Amino acid sequence: MPSSSNRLKKASFLGGFFVVVFFVLTACNMDRAHKHMVFRYNEPAGIPSLDPAFAKEKSSIWAVQQLYEGLVALDANNKIAPSLADDWKIDSTATVYTFRLRDAQFHNSKTVIAEDVVYSLTRLKDPRVASPGRWVVEGVSTCRAIDASTVEIVLQEPNSSFLSLLAMPFCSIIPSGETALNSAPVGTGPFKFHVWHYGEKLVLHKNEMYWRIDSAGVQLPYLDGISISFLTDQQSAFLEYLRGNFDFLPNLDPSFKDDLLTRQGTLQERYMAEHTLVRGPFLNTEYLVFNAERSLPRDLRWAINASIDRAEMIASLRNGVGVPASGGIIPVGLPGHQTTVGIGYAPDSAESIIKSYEVLPELTLTTVANYRDLCEFVQGALAKLGWEISVNVVPSAALRSEKSAGSLEFFRASWIADFPDAANYLMLFCSEMKAPNGPNYSRYSSPIFDSLYRTIQYLPIGEERTELMSTADAFLTDEAVCVPLYYDEVLRVFPSRTSGVRTNALNALNLLETRVVQD
Repeated sequence: MPSSSNRLKKASFLGGFFVVVFFVLTACNMDRAHKHMVFRYNEPAGIPSLDPAFAKEKSSIWAVQQLYEGLVALDANNKIAPSLADDWKIDSTATVYTFRLRDAQFHNSKTVIAEDVVYSLTRLKDPRVASPGRWVVEGVSTCRAIDASTVEIVLQEPNSSFLSLLAMPFCSIIPSGETALNSAPVGTGPFKFHVWHYGEKLVLHKNEMYWRIDSAGVQLPYLDGISISFLTDQQSAFLEYLRGNFDFLPNLDPSFKDDLLTRQGTLQERYMAEHTLVRGPFLNTEYLVFNAERSLPRDLRWAINASIDRAEMIASLRNGVGVPASGGIIPVGLPGHQTTVGIGYAPDSAESIIKSYEVLPELTLTTVANYRDLCEFVQGALAKLGWEISVNVVPSAALRSEKSAGSLEFFRASWIADFPDAANYLMLFCSEMKAPNGPNYSRYSSPIFDSLYRTIQYLPIGEERTELMSTADAFLTDEAVCVPLYYDEVLRVFPSRTSGVRTNALNALNLLETRVVQD
């Protein structure tokens, strides 16, 4: 094992290497070869599919958001806004939704009609398609075209989250009869498919028929195109960004985070003049999960929560990116989040509980390699208080399989909101959602909580529903059903030539008003 001094020398060398490379590459930056305004970024994970029915990973979602649109969309504040539907009505039973379509065209010049909506949502529900987004429309009883520009959707029962569900990329509208969307995507989005060299580059061109205009009446988007590369090595992608070959840095990777950011989460001084850091809430809760079917006492679950200095964890391991979890499972940015219901850092009380046990249970915390440091931080915190637990690092596929099967006793997880509603987090502990039938990997079950959750599903959006969601979250926290670690943040770095890239708390990539100044 290398000594501390050797590790420090290595860190200093790497930091110096990036600084030297930055100035060398900046000095010899080549002129941009293209005349058009093209936005370029890297997607290290690749893009599995351009079919919106399979848009479940961030990489696919970002591409799908450029190519397609749904009936409604989320704005920058995560509120429902018109998209292909310019108006809608909900009947008194809260089960019948009637949408009026705007005048819009697909990339193949075909006008969007109600039958396209019916086809798109019916296809999503078709078991032969096997879409991972099928659950989004499972509550739909019927979907029919009243006329060419009017669609009626009837729900089996009221669902106050239904419009938010329709805003998901899964519910993008495609031309009736289209099936080969992965290789030949056809939508109504601001950009249209041009070419895809698998593993190398995906190129999209501006949709000249797009219906949106800006406040001055200028047609959107401003960009002529988008170029997406697929460099898997994050350090290489970072160097390409510094060289000027990418127009934004969409993520923070451990391989370069210390060179880019200070411990407080600000840009290092050497980057401040030519780069801008943008950060904001991201609806993603990082947490540790207890298997409720294993008999770990509540006071020990509480002690684990109280042993963790989350502020120090964020500062030392994530360069200040993220908000220490002082609330429950509902993250910052959603109605229902409470900042004071969480189990705070109380090492003395945690130690007292731990020392009250003559024999402590053996406990293994399972994680993947990317989050090993977080889990070892928890392991170290408990060791200081007298409880030695194990950390087991497994491949991602193994973690997914074992947590679904219920064979893990304690493991790291995260939940990125499917839609901006606290109910999307509360369902993680609903007994009807127990894995493998749903995302309740904790296998927690409580009649009291289930009753709260079902009431929330029926209540209309408003103060009463928000208060009940807060009550449900506080109940889970009091039960110490999990260990919230932090609420994530969207972090993006831009060169000075790039402007107008928008996002929201779901980490959307909105390029409608993006500009890239030519060198």
